[in-house]
Amino acid sequence: MATVNLDTASRLDIVCRKGDTFTLVLDFGVSMDSTAANWKMQIAPSDTDLATISLEGSANFTIEDNDDGVTNAKVTITIASNVMGGLSSGLYVYDLQTDSNTADTPAGTVKTHLYGTFKVNEDITFGTV
Repeated sequence: MATVNLDTASRLDIVCRKGDTFTLVLDFGVSMDSTAANWKMQIAPSDTDLATISLEGSANFTIEDNDDGVTNAKVTITIASNVMGGLSSGLYVYDLQTDSNTADTPAGTVKTHLYGTFKVNEDITFGTV
């Protein structure tokens, strides 16, 4: 019997530091055909835990052409230091998705591009500077 794998997401484990500004630049190499408003990232204690930490409104996404001139191929995710300082140090899981669902097009497309572990290392100077 043949198999078709529709899970095309790539694994990328992330290690960051509590209280530091989080900036991740991803070059997908192809046009992502989306706007910054279509991107979302969520963090959770485990992949089966429904208590996700939504970064909606806290994670800023910018979309731009890559160095090879591919339109909308580079995505930059930035999370402010005060938001990162609110996360407890530890090991989480995350995913990064585009979601074209809107009030006008509720049957839009949701696609997970990246997933993996999200490790937050403790920072001894956070909040004391």
